[in-house]
Order: sequence, then C-alpha cells, then structure tokens
Amino acid sequence: MNLTNYNFNGFTINLYVDEQGDWLAHFAEMPNISAFADTPQQALEELKLAWELVKEGYQEKGKEIPIAPERKKFSSTL
Repeated sequence: MNLTNYNFNGFTINLYVDEQGDWLAHFAEMPNISAFADTPQQALEELKLAWELVKEGYQEKGKEIPIAPERKKFSSTL
C-alpha cells in the first residue's frame, strides 16, 4: 500500500481489522480522529477526509492546525 498520497502531518497511523472485519484507521497521537471501511485503502481515504475536516475546523476558528510531536531520535553506540 502506497501512503505517499496522504499527508497526515507526521502523525502515526494505526490501521487494523476489528472483530466484525471492518478496517479501522486512526492517528496514534489523536485516536479520536478515526475512520473505518471495508478495505484498508478505503479506511485511509476516509481518514484523509476526516483529517481535512478537522483541519478546516481549526482554520475556521483561527487555531493552529496540530502537527505531530517530533519523534525522539534514537542513538546508540555499539
């Protein structure tokens, strides 16, 4: 599955099948933004639409659109 068609502003996407066989997609950092569908691709498309609506809501209220927190950089020495 190619995720380059989606701009989720750096948020981590969880994608899985529930007990009824529906595919669920949501942001790990903001689980209240979610979508479900019959296929993983459709769930991502629905999540994309939900995210666009959320961003529009922030813009209409004059608020800054959330951006995912930066990932901690992993470093180690061998």
